[in-house]
Amino acid sequence: MDNKIYLNSFFSASIAIFVPLFIWGNTLSHIPWIFQKLEMNNSILGYLFMIFSLVQLLFSQLSGRLIIPNLGSRTSLVLGLLVFSFTPIFFVFSNSITLFLFASIPAGIGFGIINTTATAVTSVAENKTNKILQTYYSAFFSLGILCGGLCSGLYRFLELNSYILFFILIFFGLISSIFVFVLGLKKQYDEIEKTEKFRFPENKLLIYSLYLFAFFATVTAIVDWAPLWFEKELLTTSLIASLTIVCWFSGETISKFLGATLIEKFNERIIGCYLPLFGAIIYLIIVLFGNYYFILAGLFILGVTTANFVPIIVRLALKSTSENVNTASANLITLGFLGFLLGPAIIGYTSEIYSIHFNVIAISFLWIFIFSTFIIIVRNFTKL
Repeated sequence: MDNKIYLNSFFSASIAIFVPLFIWGNTLSHIPWIFQKLEMNNSILGYLFMIFSLVQLLFSQLSGRLIIPNLGSRTSLVLGLLVFSFTPIFFVFSNSITLFLFASIPAGIGFGIINTTATAVTSVAENKTNKILQTYYSAFFSLGILCGGLCSGLYRFLELNSYILFFILIFFGLISSIFVFVLGLKKQYDEIEKTEKFRFPENKLLIYSLYLFAFFATVTAIVDWAPLWFEKELLTTSLIASLTIVCWFSGETISKFLGATLIEKFNERIIGCYLPLFGAIIYLIIVLFGNYYFILAGLFILGVTTANFVPIIVRLALKSTSENVNTASANLITLGFLGFLLGPAIIGYTSEIYSIHFNVIAISFLWIFIFSTFIIIVRNFTKL
C-alpha cells in the first residue's frame, strides 16, 4: 500500500513537470513567429531566459525552505502549476516586448516551485520504493517539450490560429492541476524535515552543482536557440526549424525512459560520462560539416547520449549529502540553474556580434571538456 502511495506521488510530480514543459515546447517552436510579430532581436530572448532564471532561483530556495515545509508537497505542486498555467497570456497575447518579458516572472515562480518540489518528491519515492525514478522523472521534462514541439510544429504546418492554441494551453494547465492534487502525497505522508538555516552547500554537492551550472548555461544554445538558428541563419522553413525541438527531445525522451535499465546494466559512469562525451564529439563533427539535415540527426544523437547526465548528477548529489532532501534539492537546483541566468544573456549578446552558429560550435567544444572532466569527478566520488 505504501509503495502505491509513493508511486502515485511520483506520477503527480511527473504530471506537474510535464505540463509546464509542454507549454514551453509550444512556445519555443513559436519563437520565430513571436520574434517577427514583436520585431525583437536575439538579445531580447537572452533577457527573457535571464529574468526567468533569476525568479526561478529565488522560488527554488523559497520552496525548499518555506513553501514545501508549510504547505506540503501536494499543495506546492498545485500552486506552482496554477501560476505557470497563465504564462501563455504574456508569451503570445502580448503586443509589446515589455509584456513578453513579463512572462518570465510567472514562469519562473511556477517552475521554481514545481521543479524543487517534484525533485524532492521523486527522491523520497525512490527511497521508499527502492526503484530508480530520477531518470523517469527527468524523462517527463523531455517528453513535455517533445510533445509541445510536435503539437506546435503540426499547428504551424496546418497554418491554424496560434492564439487559439495558447488559449487552450491555459485550460490544459488548469485542468492538469486537478490530477496532480488527486495523486499527490497527503500531508501525513509527506516526509518534510525541519527547515534548515541557509548555509554553504557541502563540497560534493557544490561540485555536482557546478557541473549542472555549466550544462544549463550552455544547453540553451544547443536547444532553445535552435529553431531561431535554423530559420534565421540556416534559412530553413519554419517546419524544419520546429523539427530541431522534436529531434533533440525525442532522443532525450527515449534515452531517459531507458535510463534506469541502462544504469543497472552498465553503470552511472558509462551512461553519465562516456556516452555524453561520445555524443558531443559526434555532434561537433556534424556541426562543422554544416548540412542542416545532418544537424537534425546530430541533435537526436546528442539528445540520446546526454539525456541522463542531469538525472545522474541529481542522484549522485542527493546520495552524497547529509543535508535534508528539501534543502539539498533546493541548493542543487538553485546553483545549477544559475547557469540559465548567465548563459542565455551571454549567448544573446555574442550571437548579435558573431552568430548563433558560432556559439553552437564553441559550446560543442566546451561540452567535450565538461564531460571529460566529469569522468574524473565520478571516479573520485564513487566506487563505480
